[in-house]
Amino acid sequence: MLFCYSCGMALSEKSYCTSCGADVGRYKKILYMSNRYYNRGLEKAQIRDLTGAVEDLRQSLKLYKRNTQARNLLGLVYFEMGETVNAMAEWVLSQHFQKDKNIATDYIETLKTNAVLLDTINSSIKKYNQALNLCKQDSLDVAKISLKRVVSNNPRLISAHLLLALILMKEEDYSGAKKELILVRRIDRGNITASRYLRMAEENLNTDSKRKKKSSENAVTIQSGNDIIIQPNTRKENSFLSILLNVLIGLVIGLLVGWFVLGPIRINIQKTEENKELADAYEEINLKNASISTYMQKIDSLQYQYDTLNDQLNAYEGANGALEGYKYLLLAVEEYSKGEAADKNVIAQYLDKIDKNGSEKLSETEFVEVYNMLKTSIGESVADTYYENGFNAYRQEDYITALENFKKAVEYNPENVDALYYLACTYLANKDYDNAKYYFNTVINLAPESELGNKAVNYIAEIDAK
Repeated sequence: MLFCYSCGMALSEKSYCTSCGADVGRYKKILYMSNRYYNRGLEKAQIRDLTGAVEDLRQSLKLYKRNTQARNLLGLVYFEMGETVNAMAEWVLSQHFQKDKNIATDYIETLKTNAVLLDTINSSIKKYNQALNLCKQDSLDVAKISLKRVVSNNPRLISAHLLLALILMKEEDYSGAKKELILVRRIDRGNITASRYLRMAEENLNTDSKRKKKSSENAVTIQSGNDIIIQPNTRKENSFLSILLNVLIGLVIGLLVGWFVLGPIRINIQKTEENKELADAYEEINLKNASISTYMQKIDSLQYQYDTLNDQLNAYEGANGALEGYKYLLLAVEEYSKGEAADKNVIAQYLDKIDKNGSEKLSETEFVEVYNMLKTSIGESVADTYYENGFNAYRQEDYITALENFKKAVEYNPENVDALYYLACTYLANKDYDNAKYYFNTVINLAPESELGNKAVNYIAEIDAK
């Protein structure tokens, strides 16, 4: 049943609300489209096309973000893919939009009560981040060992399987990479990245098998008692031209022997030896040129594979670089879910760590909404704490500490006139007149008739007089 967005009454089949008269025609179409994408996502999830399900469910939430059924299912799909942070973010948002009779509450409580599972998830995320850092440092052997532990503890973490497969392919262990990619396909049949890597691994495996087959054809098998000895076929065949040349040289030597006795024999022997040395040198040069050409082709092929795999590895570093921020967001959500027992200062500390890691890495709309919702809910209380700390530091003339705390207070509550005023005074004490003037003007705009507003006017006049 659909409800009016204006008055909350149940809607009929008409294009307007029979209670308040609001036009709900487009609103109903948007809800129908959102539910259609939800149904498509549900069908894909049932056949384990998890990547396709994520795309459809996110499209459903773009049309109507309060579709808690789609959001709960998206959280389950993320959890199945090993992305527990993403799943928790979706369930927290779902709980925010629908507080009563929401199964997302049960999902969150189940995770919170299962301490072993949470420890395993946090440990696997830390080890995965360590493996990424090791890849940046080109310590692929240690990263491979760490990733194998991650997939052993958290076998559904698809990103870990993909990164491990990437390292194995870079080491030319295409068989091991194929096993990891098959595991990914069992979890998520629609994973395009896994399909692309699997095709690359199979192509290289086929190339290796053809090379081994060709080398076996060029081998000679010898039976020695009960043992079989395989030797490479290195027999060289003399060309017709070389045979003819040797015959001619023999005839010339024979004629010279017939015409000359001692001296000419010595000269002919010396010439024959020189010719033989030249022929051997020429043959050796040809063989080395052929070997150099073969090695150069192999080097070009290996360089191309290295560049390709390195680009893909760098892409993974960028795609998964936000995990550190997601970890602190998950911890902040866990603290917030405690309700009245939640420590808002602890939540603020986790949000500050997200800022230090770069809050812009939380590129997904859902994570940004969770981040902003948490910041808004604790803003006023946390701003007061930062203001008190900043005021105590300001009175002790510790302007560096005061500046940090006043800036945080203004960040969490931009309308805190006291924090704005003393932030301007701190800038003034540091002789940063531009910022001081800016925040004094902000105080005047927010409280023009107040005592602090009048003081701000006087300070601006003093700054302009300098």
